[in-house]
Formats: sequence, structure tokens, C-alpha cells
Amino acid sequence: MEAVDTSAPSIKNQNPPANTTDSSTDSSSDSTTDNTTDSSTTSTDDGCVLYELYTERPDCAVTLSLSNEVSIRTQNSNRIITSNNIPEHKVGLFGGGIGSLNPNSISEQNSTYTISLNPIADENFTNLVNENGNQYSFGVLLNGVELDPVPAEPWPHEGLMSPNANWDWNLEAPNVNIGMDCNIAHVQPTGKYHYHGMSALYLESIDISDSQMTLVGYAGDGYPIYYKYVYSDASDASSEVVAISSSYQLKTGERPGDGVTAPCGAYTGVYGNDHEYIESLSELDEANGRTGVTPEYPNGTYYYVITDTYPWIPRYFRATPSKDFKIGPS
Repeated sequence: MEAVDTSAPSIKNQNPPANTTDSSTDSSSDSTTDNTTDSSTTSTDDGCVLYELYTERPDCAVTLSLSNEVSIRTQNSNRIITSNNIPEHKVGLFGGGIGSLNPNSISEQNSTYTISLNPIADENFTNLVNENGNQYSFGVLLNGVELDPVPAEPWPHEGLMSPNANWDWNLEAPNVNIGMDCNIAHVQPTGKYHYHGMSALYLESIDISDSQMTLVGYAGDGYPIYYKYVYSDASDASSEVVAISSSYQLKTGERPGDGVTAPCGAYTGVYGNDHEYIESLSELDEANGRTGVTPEYPNGTYYYVITDTYPWIPRYFRATPSKDFKIGPS
């Protein structure tokens, strides 16, 4: 329903990767390599190498000389977003040199995203990742910067083309040190700046309120994206606005891996598969979404929610995604 448009070797003997990879792409859908910093590791007494949980981020002190340019319009049955993918807020240091988070400099892009105004929910969810790697980025914020939550960091971290790559175990960008700035974002070799988590500076820039639902972007399938504040009664716009959590929780115990084909050690949250979906935890489904009324969709719609805990940005589509969010060959 249309809205009121408001606008291998065992890891036991392996060092952490010196150059990690990220299969995020621009709208041309050509896979790229994203060089980032090392993620720290520790070893247990039995030789199991563990990636350390890392949630601290360097300050974002760089003001870009490039200006944010984004246009959102509707045409026939589509919403068309054009963007140079330049954020309007400060960023970390990129482009090489002392303290640089990776050697890639931020540059203007020429991205166009065409998404449906009237998405139709599919019977099954579409995962952003399959057994061969990243399939899709997730969406785009209203500032025109892409949401691409899954870094291409599969076990055993030998690179995207490794025959040993196990995509069931992929590192989580908000929880490891792989060259993210304070916005949980970094830069591809193409110069494209993109988010792997929710940017606090973006939320500050739109003066996010905890007393109203706030549209922050659109998913690749056309459904809207809101930040965590939602109506307590999904069908009642006059109900109290509350902060909603995801239906995922950290698993307990030890990973089943042998340290060769899959990671070993306790579940810490550094891998996506360290978490499990529990239907009763909240009203959000596996895609971090639910159906209800919103300010932009007073008659109701399915919508996604960005939460403060895993998965942060959703990892599934409810409807068929636009090809403009495809990663790799179409």
C-alpha cells in the first residue's frame, strides 16, 4: 500500500587476516575487495583461536569536502532513489596514512535504486547471504547511504574465493575490529562509503525522537525502514511509542566447530551464527519486521525495524528485492 511520500589451514595455526574482504558493491553489482584492519584474536589453552569482541570505535573527526546529494521520487509503480552516497555527517579517517581505517578514499558515486511502491510479501524470506556468499545489500537510508550489514568475512577468513569458505559463520561488523568508523561504516575500493550498522551520527542529524516513529530509509524490496521506536500496539497509532528489541538472543555454551571447518570456542557474538531467533522474544519476525500502521502508512504496511542489538540491520527480505541491491553477477 502506497505511503504518503515524505520526501585450508586450521585457524589454530592461522593469523587474523591482514586484508579482509567485503563483497559490498555499488549499483553496478561488480564484486569488490575491501581492505580493512585486523581483528584481534586470543588463544585458549587447547589452541582454539578466538576473535575478540570489539565494540569500541575511533572518533569520527573528518568533515568531508563533498556534499551529500540524494533525490527520492516516485514514478509509476516505483520509488526511485538517486544518490552520490556521500553522508552529511562526519566520518572516520580513510584513504591511507597514519590512523587510516583502510586505504580507500571516500568519493562520489552515481547510484540509482529503483524499488517497488507496492511490494508483495513472498511466502518465504530471502536471505542476504547464501552458501556462496553475499547476495544483496539491504537498503538505503534517506540520506542516500547504503545499508549493507553483512561483511564478507566467512570462516576461516582466507578470502572470498577460498574453497574452505563457510558462510554459515561470518564475522559481525559491529562486534569485531575490521576497520569500521564510529558510524559502523567504511569504504570500498570504488570509494563507496556504506553502513554495516546504524550510524549514531545519522540519527543525530535527523534529531531522532523517542516519542514518535521515524522513517529512516527503504529496503531493497520496497518496504519502509524505521528506527527502534514503534507503536506499542502495532494497529493503533494512538498507542504509546516504545523501544522494541529484536527476537534474537546470544546462544549459550560452546560453538560446535572444530577450529578447522568452523570456529570453536564460546558464543560471544562475533559471528552472526552466535545468535538464535526466538519467536516469543518480541513482535519482530526473523527479518526484524512486523505489520502495522505508521505515520507514513496510516492504513498499515509491513515494515522493518533497525534495532540496537543483533541483527541491527535486517538480514532478510520479506518481498522480492530490487536488482539494484544485488551483489555480484546478476
